[in-house]
Parts: sequence; C-alpha cells; structure tokens
Amino acid sequence: MIGGSAINVLIGQSGGPTSVINSSLAGVISSAIEHGFDHIYGMENGIAGLIEGRICQIDKKIYTEKNIEDKLKSEPAAILGSCRYKLPEDLSDFVYEKIFQTLEKFQISSLIYIGGNDSMDTVVKLNKYIEKNRIAWLHVIGIPKTIDNDLREMDHSPGFGSAAKYVATALNLVRTDVNIYNVKSVTFVEIMGRNAGWLAASALLSNYKKKRKTVNLLYLKEVEKTKEDILSDIKEAFKYENNLVIALSEGFMDKDGFFAKEDKKSYDQAFGHPVISGIGEKLSNFVAKELGVKSRSVELNILQRTSFLISKQDSKEAFELGYKGLEKSISQTNLVPVIKRKEKETYEYYIDFVDPLLIANKEKYIPKAWLESYRVLEDKIIAYGLPLIQGQVEEKFDKGMISFIGLDDFTKKAY
Repeated sequence: MIGGSAINVLIGQSGGPTSVINSSLAGVISSAIEHGFDHIYGMENGIAGLIEGRICQIDKKIYTEKNIEDKLKSEPAAILGSCRYKLPEDLSDFVYEKIFQTLEKFQISSLIYIGGNDSMDTVVKLNKYIEKNRIAWLHVIGIPKTIDNDLREMDHSPGFGSAAKYVATALNLVRTDVNIYNVKSVTFVEIMGRNAGWLAASALLSNYKKKRKTVNLLYLKEVEKTKEDILSDIKEAFKYENNLVIALSEGFMDKDGFFAKEDKKSYDQAFGHPVISGIGEKLSNFVAKELGVKSRSVELNILQRTSFLISKQDSKEAFELGYKGLEKSISQTNLVPVIKRKEKETYEYYIDFVDPLLIANKEKYIPKAWLESYRVLEDKIIAYGLPLIQGQVEEKFDKGMISFIGLDDFTKKAY
C-alpha cells in the first residue's frame, strides 16, 4: 500500500450506457464498504475525468442510510458520467505519469473500470504500465458491460438482458399498433448493433408462444441479402400476414451496397467506430416505392440503452460482477469477472475471471449455426435470452413521473 495501510478504491464508468451499469457500480461500492475500504472515490467521466483530476468521494454513511444501493439498481445510464477515451499505445506518454500521480495522491489501492471492449483496452494498458514500472500498490480490474452482447469470453454481457427486454417489449407494442388496419403494411424497426446482431435478434423474444408472430422477418449484418431477396421475402410473408413487422440491425447492409450512404459517416473519434443509423428508413422508402404498400420505419435508438424496463436478473448479475470484481482487486490485478452459463436445462450461471486482453478491442458474433434459418435462430434466441429478461426492478415515481437520484445525492467533490 501507499504510505502504510490505507486501502482506497477508485471507480470509473466508460463507453455507452446500459440500464444496469449502475448496478455494477452499486456492487463495487457495497463490496468496498463490507470489506472495510477506507475511502471510495469515483472518476467523473471515466479515465478522461481522472486525467483531468475530476474525482468525487462516495459518502459511505449516506450511501448506507439512504439505501443508495437500491436507488442505483433502478437507475439506468452511467451516474458517474462516461467517456470514449483511448489511452496512448506509448506507455512513456506523459498522460500515464499524470494518471498515476493522481492515483498516488488519493492513495488508491484498487481501480475498478466498468465498460465494454474498448474500456477493457484501458484496463489492459494500465496493467501494462503497472507491470513495466513494477508498481505493487495498485490493482486494476475491469467490469464488463454492453447492450450489444458482443464481449468475448462470457455467455452474455451485463446490460444485454435489460436492452433485450426493452426491444421485445417495444416490438410487442409496435405489433398492437400495426394490427388495427386491414391493409397491407410493412413496419421496419431499426435496432442497435453495428457489427453483431445479438440485440436485433432479441426482437424474436417477442414471438415466444405467439400464434400470430410479432416479428415476421429479421435482417442482420451477419446474413447477406440482396435488395431482390428483401422484396422476395416480403412478398412471401404477405401470403400469411397483411401487417408485417421487420426487425433489423442498424449495421445491416444489402450484399451489393444498394442502400449504402454516399455521404461521409461520422465516427467515434477515440476508437474509430462509425456512428450509423438510417437503414430502416431507406428500406421503408424502397419497399413503399417497389411494392406500393404502406411502409414506415421506427428507430429505437438510444432508448435501448437507458430504458427503465430493467431486468431483475440482469441487475442481479451486474451487481455480483461489481461486488466480486472489487473483492478480487484486494489481492489480484489485470482480471475481468465474467458470467458463464452452466450446461443444464434450467438457467444457472457462475462467475469466472479472465484476462482483459481476451476482451479488449474484440467482438463476439452470433454463432453461424444459429443463422441456418429464421426458425433455428428464433428457437436459439428464445432459449438463450428468455432467462436474462426475467423480473422487473421496481422504479420510484414522484407525481406520476419517474424519479432518479443525482450524483451529488451521495457524493462530495474530492479535488
């Protein structure tokens, strides 16, 4: 430890928000209190805030007496604030010296970073710096999260279950709307997923035990389709249903690039990811013109990330990962707690730990065997995803409006 026996933890949140990233934060804080950490600090806006010296301190007394743990579990998005900041590859860069000066100043013995595959890149680099400089007083642990469910080395990513719950619910609501008219119609629902189609595929959960399918067709980036294939699919589906609902990933593109944008896309400047959307609207316009039917597009957009439809199972698992991650940081570094599914008929899981290098800057896709047909994918996704959306975290309302807490309700400035 630094200068004696002090054990302090610093927690950060990074990347896109989820409905349960604060459940992981609650897990870390509660674990730190129970394990007797002297001080609990938070980075404001992730590693970028740490570099700028923006640190807050969690008031342990208020956290306990005002039951902040439950309030965090019911609050979507990242209450500490987030960032998309890529640390330099060069470990001799001045930014590392600045980071570790701040860590020494606050006598941090455990650093917990909650984020996705890009955030695990930060965990990897901080641990490389620790190893290079033989730093014994600090342990850095990553806690996974993402609605995209594209993190490797784990059965599923915290945040996916709640996002899938929202998507399936939204599709059921869309179906109730399109059913009211007795005319042919096509409604495209665009769902997040740049490269991996997990979240769009979760729309199929809405078909569970339905005689009349909620989702009739599904288009993912992982499955190649031409514009002619799309028209053919729709004509065939019209033989059985007048009002079609089609779910698709935002990253979907036809095989020949007919619907590709000609103008430049915007990019996440830190990690170079394209910011994409609009394929649903393009397909809607195309179908209306080619088939002469009513067609429209619904883009779920950022609401998928911060829905108050929080799966109790998802929240529970996210909390446990935060709790066990802090616990592990007492004695070890350079690890990420992950969820593994037991091979049983009923859903059971356990928590394992893996090297963040296996997750950082990598993506997990839907298994090819699942993509054999619509029917196979539907069966696989329902069996896989249904256990993850169980239960509902209770929300608080004030005068009819949902009520959330603020960071200043249980923290104070520490810089």
